[in-house]
Amino acid sequence: MKKNNFLNRFNNDIRNIIFDLGGVIINVDYRKTESAFRNLGISDFDKVFSQVQQAKIVDKLEVGDISPAEFRKSLREMCGINIADNIIDDAWNAMILDFPSDRIAVLNKLRSSYKIFLLSNTNEIHIDYCLRNLNFEEIKSGFDKVYLSHEIGMRKPNVKTYEFVLSDAQLQASQTLFIDDTIKNIEGAQLAGLNAYHITNSETINDLFG
Repeated sequence: MKKNNFLNRFNNDIRNIIFDLGGVIINVDYRKTESAFRNLGISDFDKVFSQVQQAKIVDKLEVGDISPAEFRKSLREMCGINIADNIIDDAWNAMILDFPSDRIAVLNKLRSSYKIFLLSNTNEIHIDYCLRNLNFEEIKSGFDKVYLSHEIGMRKPNVKTYEFVLSDAQLQASQTLFIDDTIKNIEGAQLAGLNAYHITNSETINDLFG
């Protein structure tokens, strides 16, 4: 594949591309999860979620330190409402929208000239949903290897997370491009020596590589 205009902006010889999942490969809207919890009667969701973040239970879920059951229990305690597991999962998964099938074509085109990888901060609840509803196995098949935070026990933007992927996949950081929709994850990747690009809401990988 001839190097496209997007990749021409990077001075290094890019041979590998690492993609984020939510907001890059699949479409997400975090406000839908906020709205779903408010509809369950949690009027002060912002306060509750701030407590959740402060308690780090999301981080712990995303690195597999707590189980989905422990996560749900903590949410019930913080919300002060006895919500059934499936109701919590539905609200938690509300942020996950769709997987545009044309992105598989982009990934397949890239694979003819680059090694491509997936690195996602995610969790068992979200991945189970994606397996049931978004054909996640097809998404995974588009990559040379997939790294999910709850499976590898580490998450972005920790520099060690990127270093682990580079080592495990035997990649040189200077030859590798990382694409994510969260700026702190971009900054972490750059600290690890990766080329990095912050994709915005107005862009898709089709715009970059189509």
